[in-house]
Amino acid sequence: MIYLLLIFLAPAAASLWTLFGGKKEGYVSLAGAAISTGASAALFWSVAGGFAASWSFAGFPGLPFRLEVSYLNGLLSLVVGLVATLIFLYAIGYMGEQKGKWRFWSSISLFLGAMQLLLFAGDWILFVIAWEVLGFCSYLLISTKHWNAETGRAANKVFLINRFADLGLYIGVFVIILGSGSSKIAEVPQASLSQVGALALLLAAAGKSAQVPFQSWLAAAMKGPTPVSALLHSATMVAAGIVLLIKAFPLFSPGMLVWIGAVGGITILMTGLTAIFSDDIKEMLAASSSSQLGFMVLAIGAGSPGAALAHLVAHAFMKSSLFLGAGIWQHGAGSTQFEQLTGAGKKLKVTFTGFGVAAVALAGIPPFVGYFSKDGVLAAGLQSSLPEWYFLAALGGALLTAMYMSRALGILWKGEAGEIQNSRGLRWMQGGLLAMLVFVIGGGFLLHNMMEMAGFTLPKAQAAQIGGLLAALAGLVAGWLMAGKTYHHSAVKFIRNNYPLAGGYHVLVNRPVMQLARRCRRIDESIHRVVLQAGRSALKLSEAAGVSDGLLHRGVFGFGKFGLRLGNWSRRSDERGIDRLIAFLVAKVQALGRYGRRIQSGLVHRELLWSVWGLVVFVALMFLILM
Repeated sequence: MIYLLLIFLAPAAASLWTLFGGKKEGYVSLAGAAISTGASAALFWSVAGGFAASWSFAGFPGLPFRLEVSYLNGLLSLVVGLVATLIFLYAIGYMGEQKGKWRFWSSISLFLGAMQLLLFAGDWILFVIAWEVLGFCSYLLISTKHWNAETGRAANKVFLINRFADLGLYIGVFVIILGSGSSKIAEVPQASLSQVGALALLLAAAGKSAQVPFQSWLAAAMKGPTPVSALLHSATMVAAGIVLLIKAFPLFSPGMLVWIGAVGGITILMTGLTAIFSDDIKEMLAASSSSQLGFMVLAIGAGSPGAALAHLVAHAFMKSSLFLGAGIWQHGAGSTQFEQLTGAGKKLKVTFTGFGVAAVALAGIPPFVGYFSKDGVLAAGLQSSLPEWYFLAALGGALLTAMYMSRALGILWKGEAGEIQNSRGLRWMQGGLLAMLVFVIGGGFLLHNMMEMAGFTLPKAQAAQIGGLLAALAGLVAGWLMAGKTYHHSAVKFIRNNYPLAGGYHVLVNRPVMQLARRCRRIDESIHRVVLQAGRSALKLSEAAGVSDGLLHRGVFGFGKFGLRLGNWSRRSDERGIDRLIAFLVAKVQALGRYGRRIQSGLVHRELLWSVWGLVVFVALMFLILM
């Protein structure tokens, strides 16, 4: 369990380190990827010895989350880890001190953790969660240089197309859970998936893996940094659609496999032609990725998920090597346009050699890994129920693959090279490229045993080997002869622009979405105006209330002031009038009382004396009155 946790948590910790301003983000991200890869290698060693495990933990009611460890998951995890580590090594030199590198390193580390989670997801809900994180990180990485308007438009295009296709995954998972009552990814399901659910999953896989009619988003994604293209658009994100089809393969009925094979075969041929006529090396590799993913989809439709898995593993190393080489050309010449790269291989011979080895391997020339994986797809088509379609489509794709890779090599070698600069991080980039080639050169001898241990078979057929080799040789010659020639026909432009029927993406997707966005903006502005007007009215009412409140305040204040003055007058009148009068009366009464107390002495002879004197006074007064 500790190895499984390290696979997820090491890149996640590196992402958080960068997100919160940690220094040396490139080296920390590389360390996180290396730790994750080391844990993947240890886990793969265990599963190769027969170890398998499953863990359930809290999720939705009745639908717990699950992590499954099997040989298939361990193999894919090791491939993703190795490719990611070498691309991180390359990216240290590529990104250097470029603006936006903190966003790049944080997002790409989180992407690695999410891709590993998707591989080990044992239930469909956890699979959807990891799938969504992949899409979110892809948007962030493509828009690393978000201040560039063209890059922003490209990121929006990728986002819109993938969001539409992702609806298929939600519908498909809903149908699976509704039908089985469980979210577990079952190796042996009780029944086949309904037509609606199967078509929904095919829609999701076609969108994520850039299959027709969603292939154009992959060319737009090339506006992101080259390490993003090398990791996301060759080995991981676009491969998620193939992983989905492999995991869901037991659910598909034979009738549904025909639809899957049709999508893969059409994509092989259409995007192969686009790659031949591309005038940009990264866009050529993008179209090539769609075509090679078409080989995998075709193999699944032919009933051979083992052939699809083998080509998935081989393609991850071959195409990543090619993208890393394209990034070195871009740094040296300052452009990815073929007209600016004419003869550039003569200036960077080490890079040209590595690029050439990967190109020949992808074309299907022995003893490189692409020869074995491509022949597996051809043999699967030959042994299928519809060999006239599967085999011929794959054979045509093999011819086109050799043609566009040989044409690219011819352009890079022929002619006079312009100014090519050696960037500061050239050694880091070349080191990542050369390390990637180890599996490209010797991995073919391991494919058969790897597929058997994963529980799959890699088909073999002598006719497929001979046909594939002849197609590859013919394509290499034809492509070399095409190098340096320009094509301006309207049909070529139509193919180069990814077959924009009825106006293509801009008319069918971008324009309606932008119109909807403008209408939503107008509605929002209307709501804003209403709210603003209501606010102004409330403000005026408040101001009016403030005036009346001021008058009321002054009135109350004046009344209070009058009351205070009246109270002061009353206090003074009390102190100076009533209080003094009462005090005077009290004093007089007290004096009279004292006088009366002196008179009322209580002596009899004195009382008789006062009585006699009173009688004398009374008689005298009467005498005076009567006279």
